[in-house]
Amino acid sequence: MQNELAQGRLSGTAFDRYCMVLFAGIAVEALVYGEADGGENDENLFRSISVLLDPPLSVAQMSNQARWSVLQSYNLLKWHMHAHRAAVKALEGGGSLSVVIRKVEGAMSTGR
Repeated sequence: MQNELAQGRLSGTAFDRYCMVLFAGIAVEALVYGEADGGENDENLFRSISVLLDPPLSVAQMSNQARWSVLQSYNLLKWHMHAHRAAVKALEGGGSLSVVIRKVEGAMSTGR
């Protein structure tokens, strides 16, 4: 995505992936706690980027993109909750980023 932005363009695929990552915090809150209270900063960043696109997204398009992104993130997290739990456990234990990545990869490869 960084390379595309440096060239003054952003593919739909890169934007979709970026939005999914951006809204993953909201999705995991909804999945774990049943509702999401945070995410205002993520939403503001999303709106800022959406208006910079050429052509900029309309309010309706932004709303649809945000809902789609949260749903996609929610489903990925739901399907891979074991990897999320492994990441949380590693972070709670003070693990470095490399430890967290190894734990997630291990959980993904074993399915638990």
